[in-house]
Amino acid sequence: MSWYYGTYSCGHKGRVNIIGPVKDRQWKADRKFSKMCPECWEKHLEKERERKNKEAEEKAKEMELPELTGSERQIAWANTLRQNLIDNLTNLAEDKREMKDITELYDIGCRLNKDKVLQFMHYIISSKAAARFYIDNRSLSMGRYIEKYAQEAFKSDEEKYEEKLLEEEKTNSAVYPENKITDVPAEIEVIEDTIEVKFEKNYDFIAIVKDLEYRWSGSVWYRKIDYTNGTIEDRVAELGNKLLNEGFPVIILDEETRNKAIEGNYEQECTRWIYVRSNGKYEGRFAIKWRGRDNSLYNNARKLPGSKWDSAVMVRIEHYKEVEEFAELYGFKFSKGAIKAIEEYKEKLKKVEVIKPVKVEEEEIKDGLKEILESSTEILDDLKDD
Repeated sequence: MSWYYGTYSCGHKGRVNIIGPVKDRQWKADRKFSKMCPECWEKHLEKERERKNKEAEEKAKEMELPELTGSERQIAWANTLRQNLIDNLTNLAEDKREMKDITELYDIGCRLNKDKVLQFMHYIISSKAAARFYIDNRSLSMGRYIEKYAQEAFKSDEEKYEEKLLEEEKTNSAVYPENKITDVPAEIEVIEDTIEVKFEKNYDFIAIVKDLEYRWSGSVWYRKIDYTNGTIEDRVAELGNKLLNEGFPVIILDEETRNKAIEGNYEQECTRWIYVRSNGKYEGRFAIKWRGRDNSLYNNARKLPGSKWDSAVMVRIEHYKEVEEFAELYGFKFSKGAIKAIEEYKEKLKKVEVIKPVKVEEEEIKDGLKEILESSTEILDDLKDD
């Protein structure tokens, strides 16, 4: 590694650090000095970016493209990226050979051709007005670009109509609290046994959904609901009610559930449950669980006979009576598996042979010396002095 001094093509002097075989170092240094210095090169790139951005802006006006939204710098950059996309898609539409190299779009029931490419380009230009869209997708090849957005770009008129109706229904189902902190509503949706809620990044919102045990999928917050959580309608109403009270507007499509959220008229979720461990070291034992930390509850649960701790308080089924009493005192419910285990244990007890064992009276071992001493006051001959 050595430092070489010289003059760049822009006239500025400087030095470069060269590594590698000694015989090649001077050649490498000469190549570097044949270019602009780093500072001038950066200025050159900046001027090129400004020139391209200006050209893209003028083309956008000439082509009457929709205005982009975002910061001034984002819009300037995105105009260039959008124009590059238009140029590349236009070239692709005319190049049959290149088009064959792109994955065939079987999932939308068509092969890629000129009309489809132009249809795709029109969709992107007309529907994507956020500068961030073009910036985020700038590194995609044309094939990946089309594959990524093909489903939404090639929707049928019927699908588009259904989506329009759904959007209108969502608009009509939005509820805004008096203390609203935003005009953007959180969209709550039920998909089979799962509740999903979509909202922009907000730490107060995240704290609420996390407290209700929702998880992040990468695109939405979600929570699977089973019988231990109550009805899915009550859980949607609960989430909606808590968000509304914190000033977040919500969208709940079902009118009855929406009213429950507004009125707070839903059944509270039971967060204290007794299950049966299905595997591991404590398989077959009661697992007493509750949400959050509660030292008092923990201490009382550990007073149960033979209790152990293993991410829950573990108790043998044989102590079901004590566990039932504990559940009644502290508001716990038994899972279906726990109820079944208790019933099976009771049935097992019915088949157990009950006997009355004979009590053996143990003979008392006699103390002979004590009897002799108690029966006579005379001194024994063996104890007399000669």
